Amino acid sequence: MNTNKTLLATKKLSTAQKGLLSEFVLLEESLIEVFLKRDLKRDEFYGCAVFTSQNAVKAVFQENKFLASSFGTVFCVGAKTAQLLENFGVEVTGNSDSSEALAQRLLNEATGPKVTFFCGNLRRDELPDLLREHQIAIEEVEVYVTVLHSVQLQQELDGVLFFSPSAVQSYLAAGNAVTATAFCIGNTTALAAIAAFEKVYVPETPTIEEVVALVKTVF
Repeated sequence: MNTNKTLLATKKLSTAQKGLLSEFVLLEESLIEVFLKRDLKRDEFYGCAVFTSQNAVKAVFQENKFLASSFGTVFCVGAKTAQLLENFGVEVTGNSDSSEALAQRLLNEATGPKVTFFCGNLRRDELPDLLREHQIAIEEVEVYVTVLHSVQLQQELDGVLFFSPSAVQSYLAAGNAVTATAFCIGNTTALAAIAAFEKVYVPETPTIEEVVALVKTVF
């Protein structure tokens, strides 16, 4: 293990997560800010609902716990998003590791006249575009806002840990170097990084802990 490697985590990590990277010089910089919308007052029934982030789940259910019984089928991206939905009393029909994989699954399993996609203002196009290409009606409900907090970093980095496409966008917007190795939590985040970074790694399972494990394997 090379203990001289310097890493940047693009969000604040928990004490336990930081402990797993104790061999490295670890910098933390939150490159995005997320604001949940609190004015979701709809009480209609959703035949098929889609969540691609934990932020969307929090925005819908923290202030509207009664909505948990208002869904027919619910699909999501990531095991942690699925767990959060279940914590709010929502039965999860299925989850996939990326938006692209979820879109493919929805083509086969979506039920009802339309899909309702609970998303943020910077949501990526892959899922809604693929559904529309196959004539599946999709309603997008924006339930949170992501604001880029771009910071120009002076340190030379060996690795950058990205946990969302927005964080990649924020990092690049500040003109930061792309010579470091990018470690991305999932394929959607990797798609945002791969055009700029020469080396991009993605763990098999999209969790922060698996990103950390991958860093330790590569370095």
